[in-house]
Amino acid sequence: MLLLLVPAFACDGDLFESLVPLLRPDFECESVIGEEPDLKACAAQVLAHSKGRPFVVGGTSFGGHVAREVALTRPANLRGLVIMGAGARAPADRTVFDERRARLEAGAAAAMNEDMARRIVFEEEGRGQEAADTFRRMAVCAPIERLLAQNEALATRPDRLADLASIDVPALLIWGAEDQFSAPAEGQAMAERMHDARFVELEACGHLPSLETPMRVASEIRSRFA
Repeated sequence: MLLLLVPAFACDGDLFESLVPLLRPDFECESVIGEEPDLKACAAQVLAHSKGRPFVVGGTSFGGHVAREVALTRPANLRGLVIMGAGARAPADRTVFDERRARLEAGAAAAMNEDMARRIVFEEEGRGQEAADTFRRMAVCAPIERLLAQNEALATRPDRLADLASIDVPALLIWGAEDQFSAPAEGQAMAERMHDARFVELEACGHLPSLETPMRVASEIRSRFA
Protein backbone atom coordinates (compact mmCIF):
# COMPACT_ATOMS: atom_id res chain seq x y z
CA MET A 1 0.00 0.00 0.00
CA LEU A 2 1.21 3.50 -0.84
CA LEU A 3 1.62 5.70 2.25
CA LEU A 4 2.02 9.41 1.53
CA LEU A 5 3.59 11.19 4.51
CA VAL A 6 3.41 14.97 4.98
CA PRO A 7 6.10 16.41 7.28
CA ALA A 8 5.58 18.91 10.07
CA PHE A 9 6.38 22.62 9.93
CA ALA A 10 10.06 23.21 9.09
CA CYS A 11 10.58 19.48 8.48
CA ASP A 12 11.23 17.29 5.46
CA GLY A 13 11.25 13.58 4.68
CA ASP A 14 13.90 12.95 7.34
CA LEU A 15 11.08 13.26 9.86
CA PHE A 16 10.06 9.75 8.79
CA GLU A 17 13.54 8.34 8.11
CA SER A 18 13.44 5.94 11.07
CA LEU A 19 9.83 4.98 10.43
CA VAL A 20 9.95 4.06 6.74
CA PRO A 21 12.21 0.96 7.02
CA LEU A 22 10.00 -0.38 9.80
CA LEU A 23 6.94 -0.25 7.52
CA ARG A 24 8.46 -2.22 4.66
CA PRO A 25 7.38 -4.34 2.84
CA ASP A 26 3.75 -3.59 3.72
CA PHE A 27 3.97 0.09 2.76
CA GLU A 28 5.67 2.02 -0.02
CA CYS A 29 6.33 5.37 1.66
CA GLU A 30 6.76 8.70 -0.10
CA SER A 31 7.04 12.15 1.47
CA VAL A 32 5.15 15.17 0.15
CA ILE A 33 6.08 18.58 1.57
CA GLY A 34 3.23 21.09 1.75
CA GLU A 35 4.50 24.40 0.43
CA GLU A 36 1.37 26.48 -0.10
CA PRO A 37 -0.07 29.19 2.22
CA ASP A 38 -3.41 27.37 2.32
CA LEU A 39 -4.18 23.88 3.62
CA LYS A 40 -6.53 23.05 0.76
CA ALA A 41 -3.81 23.91 -1.74
CA CYS A 42 -1.37 21.72 0.18
CA ALA A 43 -3.92 18.91 0.10
CA ALA A 44 -4.14 19.34 -3.67
CA GLN A 45 -0.36 18.82 -3.82
CA VAL A 46 -0.76 15.49 -2.05
CA LEU A 47 -3.60 14.37 -4.29
CA ALA A 48 -1.60 15.26 -7.38
CA HIS A 49 1.33 13.25 -6.03
CA SER A 50 -0.86 10.19 -5.58
CA LYS A 51 -1.42 10.04 -9.36
CA GLY A 52 -4.61 8.11 -8.84
CA ARG A 53 -2.92 5.30 -6.90
CA PRO A 54 -4.75 3.88 -3.86
CA PHE A 55 -3.08 5.37 -0.79
CA VAL A 56 -3.12 6.08 2.91
CA VAL A 57 -2.25 9.66 3.85
CA GLY A 58 -0.46 10.57 7.07
CA GLY A 59 1.11 13.63 8.59
CA THR A 60 2.54 15.18 11.71
CA SER A 61 1.48 18.57 13.09
CA PHE A 62 1.25 20.85 10.00
CA GLY A 63 1.36 17.68 7.93
CA GLY A 64 -1.49 16.23 9.97
CA HIS A 65 -3.63 19.25 9.15
CA VAL A 66 -2.85 18.72 5.47
CA ALA A 67 -3.66 15.01 5.73
CA ARG A 68 -7.04 15.80 7.29
CA GLU A 69 -7.82 18.21 4.44
CA VAL A 70 -7.01 15.45 1.98
CA ALA A 71 -9.46 13.13 3.73
CA LEU A 72 -12.16 15.80 3.78
CA THR A 73 -12.07 15.99 -0.01
CA ARG A 74 -13.06 12.29 0.02
CA PRO A 75 -10.93 11.17 -2.92
CA ALA A 76 -11.95 7.81 -4.34
CA ASN A 77 -8.41 6.43 -4.08
CA LEU A 78 -7.94 7.21 -0.36
CA ARG A 79 -7.80 4.16 1.90
CA GLY A 80 -6.90 5.58 5.29
CA LEU A 81 -5.80 8.56 7.39
CA VAL A 82 -3.02 8.93 9.98
CA ILE A 83 -2.78 12.12 12.03
CA MET A 84 -0.08 12.81 14.61
CA GLY A 85 -0.40 15.85 16.86
CA ALA A 86 -2.80 17.97 14.80
CA GLY A 87 -6.11 18.87 16.41
CA ALA A 88 -9.12 19.92 14.36
CA ARG A 89 -9.86 23.24 16.04
CA ALA A 90 -9.04 26.58 14.43
CA PRO A 91 -6.38 28.70 16.18
CA ALA A 92 -7.76 30.74 19.06
CA ASP A 93 -5.93 33.77 17.67
CA ARG A 94 -3.15 34.61 15.23
CA THR A 95 -0.69 36.05 17.73
CA VAL A 96 1.77 33.15 17.77
CA PHE A 97 1.73 32.97 13.98
CA ASP A 98 2.16 36.71 13.54
CA GLU A 99 5.11 36.62 15.92
CA ARG A 100 6.60 33.68 14.02
CA ARG A 101 6.21 35.50 10.70
CA ALA A 102 7.87 38.59 12.15
CA ARG A 103 10.84 36.54 13.35
CA LEU A 104 11.20 34.87 9.97
CA GLU A 105 11.04 38.17 8.10
CA ALA A 106 13.57 39.67 10.53
CA GLY A 107 16.08 36.92 9.78
CA ALA A 108 15.66 35.24 13.16
CA ALA A 109 14.75 31.78 11.86
CA ALA A 110 17.68 30.13 13.65
CA ALA A 111 16.60 31.39 17.06
CA MET A 112 12.99 30.48 16.36
CA ASN A 113 13.92 26.96 15.33
CA GLU A 114 16.05 26.49 18.43
CA ASP A 115 13.14 27.57 20.63
CA MET A 116 10.98 24.96 18.91
CA ALA A 117 13.63 22.25 19.17
CA ARG A 118 13.75 22.65 22.94
CA ARG A 119 9.99 22.05 23.26
CA ILE A 120 9.09 19.78 20.37
CA VAL A 121 10.22 16.45 21.84
CA PHE A 122 10.06 14.85 25.28
CA GLU A 123 13.27 15.29 27.30
CA GLU A 124 15.19 17.24 24.66
CA GLU A 125 18.41 16.92 26.66
CA GLY A 126 17.82 13.26 27.50
CA ARG A 127 16.09 10.49 25.61
CA GLY A 128 14.76 12.96 23.03
CA GLN A 129 18.10 14.56 22.15
CA GLU A 130 18.60 12.64 18.90
CA ALA A 131 15.08 13.50 17.74
CA ALA A 132 15.59 17.16 18.66
CA ASP A 133 18.86 17.26 16.75
CA THR A 134 17.16 15.77 13.70
CA PHE A 135 14.57 18.54 13.89
CA ARG A 136 17.36 21.11 14.08
CA ARG A 137 19.02 19.70 10.94
CA MET A 138 15.77 19.76 9.00
CA ALA A 139 14.78 23.23 10.14
CA VAL A 140 18.08 24.84 9.18
CA CYS A 141 17.62 23.53 5.62
CA ALA A 142 14.02 24.70 5.21
CA PRO A 143 13.67 27.68 2.82
CA ILE A 144 12.24 30.81 4.44
CA GLU A 145 9.58 31.02 1.72
CA ARG A 146 8.32 27.56 2.67
CA LEU A 147 8.27 28.40 6.37
CA LEU A 148 6.28 31.57 5.70
CA ALA A 149 3.79 29.68 3.54
CA GLN A 150 3.34 26.89 6.09
CA ASN A 151 2.94 29.41 8.89
CA GLU A 152 0.20 31.21 6.96
CA ALA A 153 -1.58 27.93 6.23
CA LEU A 154 -1.57 27.10 9.94
CA ALA A 155 -2.73 30.58 10.94
CA THR A 156 -5.70 30.56 8.56
CA ARG A 157 -6.83 26.97 9.02
CA PRO A 158 -10.57 26.58 9.60
CA ASP A 159 -12.23 24.76 12.46
CA ARG A 160 -12.87 21.20 11.26
CA LEU A 161 -14.50 19.59 14.30
CA ALA A 162 -17.96 19.68 12.73
CA ASP A 163 -16.62 18.22 9.47
CA LEU A 164 -14.92 15.15 10.93
CA ALA A 165 -18.02 12.97 10.66
CA SER A 166 -17.81 13.24 6.86
CA ILE A 167 -14.46 11.40 6.75
CA ASP A 168 -15.32 7.98 5.38
CA VAL A 169 -12.02 6.09 5.70
CA PRO A 170 -10.43 4.39 8.73
CA ALA A 171 -8.35 6.80 10.78
CA LEU A 172 -5.46 6.43 13.21
CA LEU A 173 -4.82 9.33 15.59
CA ILE A 174 -1.45 9.20 17.37
CA TRP A 175 -0.47 11.66 20.10
CA GLY A 176 2.49 11.97 22.40
CA ALA A 177 1.41 12.15 26.02
CA GLU A 178 3.95 14.95 26.56
CA ASP A 179 3.07 16.95 23.42
CA GLN A 180 3.53 20.65 24.23
CA PHE A 181 2.07 21.87 20.93
CA SER A 182 -1.16 19.83 20.75
CA ALA A 183 -2.63 18.19 23.85
CA PRO A 184 -3.76 14.55 23.61
CA ALA A 185 -7.28 15.73 24.48
CA GLU A 186 -7.42 17.26 20.99
CA GLY A 187 -6.90 13.83 19.45
CA GLN A 188 -9.52 12.30 21.71
CA ALA A 189 -11.99 15.01 20.70
CA MET A 190 -11.40 14.16 17.06
CA ALA A 191 -11.85 10.43 17.61
CA GLU A 192 -15.19 11.00 19.33
CA ARG A 193 -16.50 12.78 16.23
CA MET A 194 -15.27 10.31 13.60
CA HIS A 195 -17.03 7.15 12.45
CA ASP A 196 -13.99 4.87 12.39
CA ALA A 197 -11.07 6.30 14.35
CA ARG A 198 -8.54 4.71 16.69
CA PHE A 199 -6.83 7.05 19.17
CA VAL A 200 -3.42 6.07 20.55
CA GLU A 201 -1.55 8.02 23.24
CA LEU A 202 2.17 7.31 23.46
CA GLU A 203 3.86 7.62 26.85
CA ALA A 204 7.14 9.52 27.18
CA CYS A 205 6.65 11.09 23.74
CA GLY A 206 6.35 14.67 22.57
CA HIS A 207 5.23 16.24 19.29
CA LEU A 208 7.24 14.10 16.86
CA PRO A 209 6.27 10.44 17.39
CA SER A 210 7.88 9.18 14.17
CA LEU A 211 11.26 10.36 15.48
CA GLU A 212 10.77 9.65 19.16
CA THR A 213 9.06 6.25 19.08
CA PRO A 214 9.21 4.99 15.47
CA MET A 215 8.75 1.32 16.37
CA ARG A 216 5.50 2.00 18.21
CA VAL A 217 4.23 4.22 15.40
CA ALA A 218 5.07 1.59 12.79
CA SER A 219 3.31 -1.07 14.83
CA GLU A 220 0.15 1.03 15.11
CA ILE A 221 0.11 1.87 11.39
CA ARG A 222 0.65 -1.73 10.38
CA SER A 223 -2.02 -2.97 12.78
CA ARG A 224 -4.53 -0.47 11.43
CA PHE A 225 -3.90 -0.57 7.70
CA ALA A 226 -1.72 -3.50 6.60
